[in-house]
Amino acid sequence: MKKLLFIILTISAAGASAQEAPADLKSLVKHSFDHFSEIKAMETQQKIAADKTTLARANRLPEVNGVAGYSHVYPVPKIAFPGTDLVFQPMPSENVNAGIEARQLLLDFGKSGSQIKQSQAQASLLGTQTAEAKENLAYQVADVYLAIAFLQDNIAVQDANIRLLEETEKMVENKLKHGDAIDLDLLNTRVKLETYRNRKVDYQNSLQKQLANLEYLTGEPLKDSIHSNFNWPMPAAQADVAFEGNTAVKTAIEKEKVAETGVQLAKSQYKPSLFAQAGTGYKNGYLPDVSVPKFNYNAGVSLSVPIFHGKKLRTQEHMAATEVEVAKWNTQGIKDNIRKEAAQQLSDIAASRERLQTAETLLQQANRALTLAQSRYKNGVITYLDLQNAQTSLLEAEISKIQYQYQLSVSSLALLQLNGNEFWK
Repeated sequence: MKKLLFIILTISAAGASAQEAPADLKSLVKHSFDHFSEIKAMETQQKIAADKTTLARANRLPEVNGVAGYSHVYPVPKIAFPGTDLVFQPMPSENVNAGIEARQLLLDFGKSGSQIKQSQAQASLLGTQTAEAKENLAYQVADVYLAIAFLQDNIAVQDANIRLLEETEKMVENKLKHGDAIDLDLLNTRVKLETYRNRKVDYQNSLQKQLANLEYLTGEPLKDSIHSNFNWPMPAAQADVAFEGNTAVKTAIEKEKVAETGVQLAKSQYKPSLFAQAGTGYKNGYLPDVSVPKFNYNAGVSLSVPIFHGKKLRTQEHMAATEVEVAKWNTQGIKDNIRKEAAQQLSDIAASRERLQTAETLLQQANRALTLAQSRYKNGVITYLDLQNAQTSLLEAEISKIQYQYQLSVSSLALLQLNGNEFWK
């Protein structure tokens, strides 16, 4: 009985004081960041987003192209002078052209700047989404970690009760030899013992599944047993908190910024663009000998001014403004949902703490009742049914306490995530 009480007190030590997240959990979370394929894919996408920003900036750089062409024209105009063999041909039938052309944006009144800002906003959004995915993965690992810890606690309780029933079995066998018990008492003890052993097998099966899940998330097998003697740090959460640290809120705000850059880009399409153009090379067609290629060059500027596009630009601007409105409503909806979930988790935490206090009292009473029942059964004061009831009450009290501790830890962990707490750092 002292050993059993020691196990239960060890399991319930989580309620004694608040601690930081266990070091092995932090290590597992960091391993998951380096292992999980979805995180790797998003980090690779960030590189693509950086390239898109570079590409948007490249629109401001000059474009230089080499050109070469050949064409045969028939017929070509010819003028023959009367009384002579002279023929005037103003253009060649064989046309050749080879050279270099250059084009440089001089001024677009913020059009290219809007494209760069939108590309940067999209890259920032992807970075925030990657951080959100990492946080979700970290808390998924923590959930599995908690499940493993409390499954191991349940197995420890089952082991303790199996040993207790084995002792009861011996006690009943001795009383049966002396005629103080009946075969039914021994049979009931053995049936109950096998029931506890089957429950242990169920817990062990669930434990193996959770261990496999943990290895899938982190790429690391669990080397040591997990102990539930910890409490998550409790963040403050009230109804008027904006939860700006929550990664879902951060992602929603970044989506608003991307939508706002879309409005700026749509408005910039109304503005003109000024380009400088130049070219040089060799081509034929110059008088007096149109068949001989000659060196040539050209330089100038061109201005492109949007005049009418069939309401396309105005429609694009209206759509971009609507996307901003949608993004803001989405952000508000996320914040409202977080406040609701935080209130629910705080309610669950308060309820779990009250249940834990009651469970601790019941556990102490069940331990004392079993001790008295064992003593009285040995002395023949009570029946085997009374002893069996005391054992069942103890087991139920033990399992209930572990379950309430687990619910408290899960709710505390969920509240940490709502507050954007990065417990692994």
